[in-house]
Amino acid sequence: MLIPPGSRKTDWEVELAVVIGRTARYLTEADDPLAYVAGYALSNDVSERAYQLERSGGQWSKGKSCETFNPLGPWLVTADEIPDPQRVAAR
Repeated sequence: MLIPPGSRKTDWEVELAVVIGRTARYLTEADDPLAYVAGYALSNDVSERAYQLERSGGQWSKGKSCETFNPLGPWLVTADEIPDPQRVAAR
């Protein structure tokens, strides 16, 4: 990963990325949102907090838009392999 010039507060968090497999607009409460999920992957949510908080007043785009930030993968686990994403355990 490339750290941008002048970076002072680069931070990261591991996230579960949800990969949407088909268009999901204006879903109702009767719709099953998980039916639109193709699968899941790991995401390294990288932020440069100085850009985000000190230069843009809390706007996320400057702190999260640097080159190579938010790498994803390397695998996609299909939705049928994780029936309940709220109950994923670390192994």
